[in-house]
Amino acid sequence: MMKKIFLTLALISPQIFAINATSGGKLSKNQSAMDVVHYDLRLKVDPSKNIIGGSVIISFVLLEKTDDLEIDLLKKFNVFGTIVNGMSVAFKHEKNKILIENPELELFKTHSLEIKYSGKPPSAKNPPWDGGLTWKRSKDGQPWISVSCQKNGAYIWYPCKEHPSDKADSADITITVPQPLVVASNGLLQSTYQTKDRWQTWHWKTKYPISSYNINFTAGNFIAVEKTGYILNNPLYMVYYVLPESQDGADALLKEAEGYLNFYANHFGQYPWMDEKFGLVETPYWGMEHQTINAYGNKYKKTKLGYDFLMFHEMGHEWWGNYLSVADWADFWIHEGFDTYAEALFIEEKYGLSASRNFVEQRYKKNITNEWPVVPSRNSTTENKAGSDIYYKGAHILHTLRYLIGKDILEESLKEFLYMPKEWSKNQTSTEEFMSLIQMNSGKDLNWFFKQYLFKGQLPTLNIKTKNVKDKKFIDYWWEENGFFMPLEISFKSFDGIRERTLELNNSPKRIAIPASSEVSLDPNGWLLFQTKETSNF
Repeated sequence: MMKKIFLTLALISPQIFAINATSGGKLSKNQSAMDVVHYDLRLKVDPSKNIIGGSVIISFVLLEKTDDLEIDLLKKFNVFGTIVNGMSVAFKHEKNKILIENPELELFKTHSLEIKYSGKPPSAKNPPWDGGLTWKRSKDGQPWISVSCQKNGAYIWYPCKEHPSDKADSADITITVPQPLVVASNGLLQSTYQTKDRWQTWHWKTKYPISSYNINFTAGNFIAVEKTGYILNNPLYMVYYVLPESQDGADALLKEAEGYLNFYANHFGQYPWMDEKFGLVETPYWGMEHQTINAYGNKYKKTKLGYDFLMFHEMGHEWWGNYLSVADWADFWIHEGFDTYAEALFIEEKYGLSASRNFVEQRYKKNITNEWPVVPSRNSTTENKAGSDIYYKGAHILHTLRYLIGKDILEESLKEFLYMPKEWSKNQTSTEEFMSLIQMNSGKDLNWFFKQYLFKGQLPTLNIKTKNVKDKKFIDYWWEENGFFMPLEISFKSFDGIRERTLELNNSPKRIAIPASSEVSLDPNGWLLFQTKETSNF
């Protein structure tokens, strides 16, 4: 998910959850027993009444015996029936949960659960941060409808098992809307057909594993601007569903997207969804990384350097977040921090090392708060107190890792991390798996580094003690935190010019001597995050 720089501090603060719904947390025994295989959404969307309704068929495997099947859905919806393997069964809908009586289902076999429901979903107050459905109209007066639900969870608009640990193997999304609206969704378009009273049905299907919040649709009076792109010399269907008033610039946007996709593919491996598409759809909110159909509301705006930050960022989630996913929102920094770090690599490659260092200084460092750990306790929800630090501090942690282990090892490790076998199925991972990989590939024990930067909120403290004796200045440096061993680059002016040194620091003072008139520049290349505590004895 992206964010505007000036909204950074409020991005993931508690007040955004106006509808009192979050994703994640500790799985109940009922939901731990259920493995979702497939979602089949068959919904009608009525913009004249702001109502959605229909049925969702959930294919699943039961792994353990349980009294009830448990599905998430906001209590404000009306549930009309639950059908298990073709048989109506009793249910209760309370506290945003549907509890369906288990008719003694056989374990380790695929079963079908159909839920019929309708109602008014929450209207998004500040999408995508405060999620729900956005009901707007384009300049031609036609309805323009979009969904944003990463922070609040997909159960704010359709019944599902809302937890990051369970990605469905595939999904069908069938949405019926009034003509002439076009529906853009995940995967490939299977069919369109008209129904009575000038309604039209759009059937989309993705054959790839997908997280519940990534299942999405946007409807509007769109024009489909198409292109065949070549990613690492392989053809890819690219499409931008754009409103008529925004069509100028659509072709250029797709050409730009092709270049960005090749950057990501060169660094992190081929685009993960080559057999389906790279899709963009114009939305009335800024953007979101919906798998193969990224929400785009940036209106072709460029950064001062001349690239489309919004499209670049959301596209990166096709690797970091959609293909590689976390099973616990405690590890959310892997989605956001890794994707944010990719932007620094892009700037270095396109605009040079100096521009990249300036980007790290201005974008990362100035937006880090250090109030909470980047990685909170297990069984976390999307109501993460670390806020913007999962983006900027997370990215800076990778920047510092590059300093410690080298650019080549880091980039090779990032690519390996995407594709290596995981403890979790469907390419889901954890911070611990990443830590283990980095230590294995670097041959270094870096637990001290991860402990400080990922699992503590505060920065490490560099103690500095200065003593002047005649024409000399003696300076002692040491880290205050026990077991913290970060090497520190310094530069200073000596009698024969500028000198640069790397101090191998630990918890014991290490002394340097410089001319009394000289000053030391700490970390002149901007690799580290730390605070200082200085004492002098003149």
